[in-house]
Amino acid sequence: MARRGNGNLPAEVTSFVGRRDELATAKRLLPTTRVLTLLGPGGMGKTRLSRQIGQLVARAFPDGVWLVELADLQDPNLVTLSVAEALNLRDESTAPLPRLTEFLADKRLLLILDNCEHLIEACAALVGRIIATTPDVRVLATSREVLGIPGEQVMPVPPLTVPDADTGGESDALQLFIERASAANPGFKATPANRAVLAEICRRLEGMPLALELAALRLRMFTPEQILHRLDDTMGLLSAGPRTAPERQQTIEGAIRWSYNLCTPAEQSLWEQLSVFAGGFDIEAAETICDLGAGSLVGALTGLVDKSVVAQRYDGDAARYSMLEPIRQFAADRLAERGDAQAVRARHRAHYRDLAMRGQTAYWTADDVQWFRELTREHANLRAALRSGLEDEPLETIATVTVLRPFWEHNRFLSEGYRWLTEALERNPEPTAERVKALSSAASLAALLGDRESAARLVRDCLELAVTLEDSEIMAEVTLDRSLLAFADGDRQRSLELGRAAIELAVEHDQHAIEMDSHAFVFMCAMVQDAPGRTELAERFLKLTTASGSHLLGGLALWTVGIDHWRLGELAAAAEFHGRAIEQLALFERCVWLSSAFEGLAWTVSANGDYERAARLLGAAESLQRSTIRLAHTITIAVGDKERLTVRDALGEEAFRAAFGAGANLPLNEAIDYALGRSAARAPEPPEPVTERAPRKSAARAAETNILTRREKDVARLVAAGHSNKRIAADLVISIRTAETHVEHILTKLGFTSRTQVAAWAHENGL
Repeated sequence: MARRGNGNLPAEVTSFVGRRDELATAKRLLPTTRVLTLLGPGGMGKTRLSRQIGQLVARAFPDGVWLVELADLQDPNLVTLSVAEALNLRDESTAPLPRLTEFLADKRLLLILDNCEHLIEACAALVGRIIATTPDVRVLATSREVLGIPGEQVMPVPPLTVPDADTGGESDALQLFIERASAANPGFKATPANRAVLAEICRRLEGMPLALELAALRLRMFTPEQILHRLDDTMGLLSAGPRTAPERQQTIEGAIRWSYNLCTPAEQSLWEQLSVFAGGFDIEAAETICDLGAGSLVGALTGLVDKSVVAQRYDGDAARYSMLEPIRQFAADRLAERGDAQAVRARHRAHYRDLAMRGQTAYWTADDVQWFRELTREHANLRAALRSGLEDEPLETIATVTVLRPFWEHNRFLSEGYRWLTEALERNPEPTAERVKALSSAASLAALLGDRESAARLVRDCLELAVTLEDSEIMAEVTLDRSLLAFADGDRQRSLELGRAAIELAVEHDQHAIEMDSHAFVFMCAMVQDAPGRTELAERFLKLTTASGSHLLGGLALWTVGIDHWRLGELAAAAEFHGRAIEQLALFERCVWLSSAFEGLAWTVSANGDYERAARLLGAAESLQRSTIRLAHTITIAVGDKERLTVRDALGEEAFRAAFGAGANLPLNEAIDYALGRSAARAPEPPEPVTERAPRKSAARAAETNILTRREKDVARLVAAGHSNKRIAADLVISIRTAETHVEHILTKLGFTSRTQVAAWAHENGL
């Protein structure tokens, strides 16, 4: 007979770090389910977590907590006998299952079945039988694949939380890494000087516990900086773990290969090919890029998800898939060994080149919203495709980089786009039409970034090559570049003349995108100079974008018309056009022009005498990420500073600051609703006394939990738990960018500058 009491849980040799949320979840779920499966890929710490859970809930099971280790068992027919042996039942029957269920019939115990994945059918059959024949036995299973039995509650085991890239701070991954590193090398110390490197190691290993423990062992012979440098070869670096560990846990490759060997040939092939993706993928991309021959891709992908190799999440209504970096690197090594890497990368490049090339028409038509959204979602894959493309197919890739200019420009990626274009030009020195276009795009971005010297050189090189190639098609675009450059040089009259010439050349060559871009810039240039013809420019711009169906350029056109009506004192019309501009520009997640639309509406309501509303709109505009386009910022400031002073003088310093702060504290959706008159803004706080150095918010206000929306409170709780933005996004099923925005709004509303302050505030207020 098995003894009553604590069962057979072994004592842990090393400390258990983190997993506070997972332990709490398991403790909450176990009383409500008969079977709880801890699900996750190899190296995620499921075994350690299951034992910790067993210790945590042991008092609830008077007949003990019993651990059955199945990792080294290969024969499915021996699963039942292994459970009986773990329970100290004597081998005295040729029918072990009835003997086992008879023994368990009156017991209240927890049975931990560790590493079920390679014996999944036998484990599922046994657990199903135990649950059906016993009233009070509960099963806690660890597996890389679900058991798939009725009543099973699945609890995914995520990676450990990693330090936030921006704010740093504590995290479970960093704590584990430092503890294990100190144990492996008594001379190792975590210091302020090496903390950033340690945090980056944790992020690169994506919080995978086994990878962190193996990396910590390497601190016996490497410095943290050397480990970080070698992480591009994770499989090679993270080898030779503790000799006492199971073989599969002595190296990160061993842990992952354990899962690989359990996969079917089709699943293995798909796993390898999926390693070319960066930042995740959808089913359409997988079907386009991966070739399984006669095999079923959907079936293989389902198998990889079931085996916890591939993680599934939802981006809106669409399923999206991803792999942890060590798992991806393992597959990339296998793909290279097969000799298939170059062919799969070529298909990957072709797929994302097709996405980029859609911009030739999507940018200036009604397809722009979908195109920008897909580019934002696939940004990491675009980067991977451009990197491999510049190495293997530089001429085709320079065209891809060039056609992405609107994405770089309008989505606040000016510097990144300029770097890609610069490298593409270095790799393509031959005199080609593709080089001419890239020179023009690079000149445009350099001018917008305020790099006058580089812009001038690029324009000069572009013109010389265009003459050599007799390329007249580029002249409209390069003339617009020259207009931007003249404005940057302070020759605004010349800038206006060149801008108008660019419009004429674009019309002559039927170049719709350049024609619209030129209208936008020429109108702004004319506004700064109070030049004639502004109304005609704005109306022509709007007519063009209305005909094309463009939303982004259309939003800009609506803004120009609104500004023109404001200039003429036609305030009702100005408000209408600014409202429409906000609606359209809000369709784009990172659009640089949305704050400009808010400012335009603020100027309009200010001219109408509603200074408090104007101040709130100015605050909302300020809280949005402003344009990184320095030239555009110069144009906006030329008008905006004067209008802000008007509002401030009309309200007085204290009232202006209160209304401005109320607008700045509005989440984006609420700010849009307020701007469009769909809701009232929150009442501003009573004015604070003006001191020599006024704080951003009063301490009393920071103590009010109602200042945050319900979703922001959820985010604040997770920040307090030490979660990174990536982890918050996964937990709340939102995009990482949305999580970042929530954190930014929380910091703004509470007047804080760090996540640590948010965490302290959340604990103080009982969130």
